[in-house]
Amino acid sequence: MTPAIILDTDFLSAFLKIDRLPLVRDFYGADDLLVPLAVYRELSLTNLLPGLASLPWIQIQAPASAGDLGRLESFASLGQGEREAILLARQYEASLLLMNDNKARREAQRLGLEVVNVPAFLLSCKLEGFVDGEEIRRLVQALREKDRYGFRADILDLLLS
Repeated sequence: MTPAIILDTDFLSAFLKIDRLPLVRDFYGADDLLVPLAVYRELSLTNLLPGLASLPWIQIQAPASAGDLGRLESFASLGQGEREAILLARQYEASLLLMNDNKARREAQRLGLEVVNVPAFLLSCKLEGFVDGEEIRRLVQALREKDRYGFRADILDLLLS
């Protein structure tokens, strides 16, 4: 079963900025990528919305209520997009949450969710032979230039070696 792929704002915007969101969908073999309503609202305040709206395989979904999670200080302290991404991921038996924020990723993992950030995604693409070393270099460079994405030195070495 293909997991539901849910994107948080930071991950989604990074790949929209470099015009490579189809890579995410193709790598995971997903028919659709799910975007929480709050994430869509956050992106609607940027110039990235037209690019997102043009993709027919992006599905905007509002998650169910937070329920008991809303009472957890660690969950409540996250941004609205991060909370909705976590809630949406919890609605699917098999899901993969794509997000970069360390605090939100830790909270999602604590709740038993599988979470991948940009460097882990790129490394998976490389290790699976989905993209070659030259393509990884181009992706890293584009993320640095267009998203100002900062890679840790050890991660950069793994990606570019």
